[in-house]
Amino acid sequence: MKKLTKTTALILSVLMLFGCTSNSANGGVGDTTPPVENSVTDSKNESKTESSATENSSATDNTSKESEENLVKNIEGYQTFSYDADKYEITNDYIYCNIRYSIYDMFTPVEPNLDDLYKETTDVKSSELVALKCRVAGDSYVINDGKCGETLIMKPFLSLIYTPVVIEEVVDSNNGKCLYNKGDILYISEYYHITEQYNDRSLNFVQTAEENLKAQFENKSGEFDSSKHSEIEKKYYDGKMEYYNTLRSGNGRYIQTTWNPVLLQKGQSYLIFADNDTTANEVDGNIYNNAYPIVFDLEQSEPFVFKSEKEDNGVFSASYAYRYQWKILKEKYGEHFKS
Repeated sequence: MKKLTKTTALILSVLMLFGCTSNSANGGVGDTTPPVENSVTDSKNESKTESSATENSSATDNTSKESEENLVKNIEGYQTFSYDADKYEITNDYIYCNIRYSIYDMFTPVEPNLDDLYKETTDVKSSELVALKCRVAGDSYVINDGKCGETLIMKPFLSLIYTPVVIEEVVDSNNGKCLYNKGDILYISEYYHITEQYNDRSLNFVQTAEENLKAQFENKSGEFDSSKHSEIEKKYYDGKMEYYNTLRSGNGRYIQTTWNPVLLQKGQSYLIFADNDTTANEVDGNIYNNAYPIVFDLEQSEPFVFKSEKEDNGVFSASYAYRYQWKILKEKYGEHFKS
């Protein structure tokens, strides 16, 4: 069993605390994240559940741009989503509450080599990572408590996004044997949450979180109880209320992440450090890969910045690590990403 690293602890904290509210506005405020219900419409495309990732990769129609971006067929009944930076807006409650991560909460970057990155990657099945140039190959699958749609496909407590990518090139395998080949498709784990509706369910998590917040800070008259709570807590309360109102009125356009604002998007290639394991899921035959939790868009000339470097460091725990590692990897592997 792998040793619990700082990255592991941070990601597990996000997964376990997501959906919980803090009992105190002091001290633990920075760790408070409202429950966000992953949601979108069911996939309407048919696919046999026993089809493997390799079989999916062969279902390609090169007659249109849309078919080039959707190399895999969605499994009928699965909950799907497709991130588009022009359509969706990244946010989190830290932004609204003016709360920043302390230096101890930030992910301290390791040197971006295969050995050190392996130590910082959770739930790997093999003993090594491989560096792959990958292109997004279709819609992401939304996993909520182990289910995609109504189908249980993995451990019940898991709630995250898996995005299909097609391998364009094996960039580095530490002179070892990479089990993947060009053209293979695997599903890469991503750590964010969506707010679109699913099966006509409303965003009832907002109402629940708001009720908990009011019970904690309001008096019997429904007003903030300043006799029991400080000005700092009042700012926290106001920020949370604004955040919930924003999500409620956003019609699903918000993406919630406290990890890193760089998300996989169709039409772009990325450097991904994947688990060197091709074990297929027993339910649907797809390869769900727990890769190193930062992906790198080396096609760009500069590392991505959400607002500013200083602000990003406070709002997203992996932002500094992303920029630090990106610069080293751009120098090392940049030639593989030139058009």
